[in-house]
Amino acid sequence: MDPVSQKLTSILSASYSDADIRDALSVLDSRLSQNTPDSRRQLRIDVQADVIQTNASIIHEFTKIAEQLKQIGSALNVMNKACQDMRQHISAASSETAPILEEANTLMTQKQQVETKEQLLSAFTEHFVVSDEDIYILTSSAELVDDRFFQILGRVKAIHEDCQVLLANENQRAGLEIMEQMTKHLHAAFQKLYRWIQREFKHLSLENHQVNAGIRRALRVLAERPTLFQSCLDFFSEARRKILLQSFFDALTGSEQEIASGVAKPIELYAHDPLRYIGDMLAWLHSATVSEQEALEVLFISGEESSIAKSIETGLASEPWEEGFNAKESLMMLVDKNLESVCKPLKSRVEQVIASHDDSTLAFRISNLINFYRLTFEKILGKESNLLEMMRNMEQFALRQFQNNLQDHVRQVQADLPQVPQDLSPPEFLQDALKELRLLMLSYDSSLTPPAEKEAEFMAILVEALDPYLKGCESLSNDLRPPLSHIFMTNCLLASKATLEQFSFTKARIASLDNSLEKHITALVAHIHIYTLESSGLQPLLQALAEWDRKSAPLSQIPEFSPHSLSQISQKLDHFLPSALMDAQNQLQKLLSPKTVSTIIQQASDAFINEFATVEQVLVGDDGIEFARAIWPRTTEEVKVLLS
Repeated sequence: MDPVSQKLTSILSASYSDADIRDALSVLDSRLSQNTPDSRRQLRIDVQADVIQTNASIIHEFTKIAEQLKQIGSALNVMNKACQDMRQHISAASSETAPILEEANTLMTQKQQVETKEQLLSAFTEHFVVSDEDIYILTSSAELVDDRFFQILGRVKAIHEDCQVLLANENQRAGLEIMEQMTKHLHAAFQKLYRWIQREFKHLSLENHQVNAGIRRALRVLAERPTLFQSCLDFFSEARRKILLQSFFDALTGSEQEIASGVAKPIELYAHDPLRYIGDMLAWLHSATVSEQEALEVLFISGEESSIAKSIETGLASEPWEEGFNAKESLMMLVDKNLESVCKPLKSRVEQVIASHDDSTLAFRISNLINFYRLTFEKILGKESNLLEMMRNMEQFALRQFQNNLQDHVRQVQADLPQVPQDLSPPEFLQDALKELRLLMLSYDSSLTPPAEKEAEFMAILVEALDPYLKGCESLSNDLRPPLSHIFMTNCLLASKATLEQFSFTKARIASLDNSLEKHITALVAHIHIYTLESSGLQPLLQALAEWDRKSAPLSQIPEFSPHSLSQISQKLDHFLPSALMDAQNQLQKLLSPKTVSTIIQQASDAFINEFATVEQVLVGDDGIEFARAIWPRTTEEVKVLLS
């Protein structure tokens, strides 16, 4: 390819959008005004001249820079030498100050360790050391038991517990020494608290329910030492026993203030009325028990959310040989213990009253009264208490006296049994016994004995209060002939049953009386039945029928069934039937129960009608007598009408 073509190709391939080309063309345009060969040659020369001139300027400038660089090099050499000298001086100084710096670092480390130990010692002292002033407040009897005392006591207890952390470390000496000191301080503090509570108890009045909150707080804290707490309670109980005993005597005879003011109503005024006298004493005891319970609840439980119980449980946890603690049960035991002083004089007075009266009804009513209060106290104090044991003993004493009085009266009655009354009514001793029995049942019915147990318990009383008198009636009836003996015993049993039927707890005994009554009523029915057979003339006919053999002889050949005999018996029957009921009633006229008389006559009449029907059936039957109706006109229906 020729040069022209190459140039054309190069020109055509050039991109005029390139910034460098545009800049070059712009410079060329400013330098070349005319596009002639001379101007183009001159352009080359001018450009080369510009390049040479520019290079010369650059070389001149670099010469200046080179001279400055030489100056800088000289300055650097001087500085290097100065730095070298300084390094030598610094190295020498470092060699001289190294021990001093090392010692300073050691001292700084020691200072930090000392400061740390000082902080630890300060914290340790603040937490584990109690000041002499606080120890004096805690242990001195001259100082009051106030909030400050309890705060210090709480801090000492916390220190004692935190000593467990010290004992867990390798060095246990500090923990042991501090724990020993705190134990000593705690012991002295609890002793001081114990003595303070005792002094407060001497002047404490439970009749005022506004009990000092400080005493409750002190008791709560002292409860953590069960032994001291129990000793404190024993001291308190002893004081309360004296107070309650004096209160009981004041209630019996009247206090000096009441006597002076003229408003005294001592219980002893009613000693002439045994039931009221004993009832008033038991009512006072019940009132004192409830008041004591409420006062002790205020002192030991209310307002503290049972914290005393929790404190005692905490104390018992450190004494594993002690049993668990029940706040309610312990409170009731304390109430029972406080009332022990009243039990003995109360028991002696009650037993003296019971023993001085021979009225069995009174003794039983007193036993029921004691039973009522015993069950009431059982709900308050529980089943196991000295007061309940005393009540049970008094109740048993009253029941024994009741039984002894009954037995004495029974012996008197049996020693001199009276004659049976002419009207066969219950004898006077049975009527008196039933009156007393009714009073006994009225008293027993008001008792708090559970209904399911009443009947079984009262059966033993009936054995003493009723059975001996019924046996006395049986002895009297042995002297009478039937049916008078049966009428007499029926009257006695009916009177006894009427008395027992008024109460619901005598059903079993009523059933037993019904069995005895049934025997005597059956005997009376048999007596009236025989009387009607004999009075009506049917007896010979029935005997003959019983001996008759149908195969050996016809009925007409029996003498009793001859027309003449049957005619006479029929006339006798006609004479008997109109007045049969009246005659039977006359036989039972001394029987006091019209209903029983009616029952006996009805049963005897039914038996008579059945036997009359038997005779009639034989007479008019196939084996009967010819023309029987002419001789025996009465029919069974007619007899039923006459005996209805």
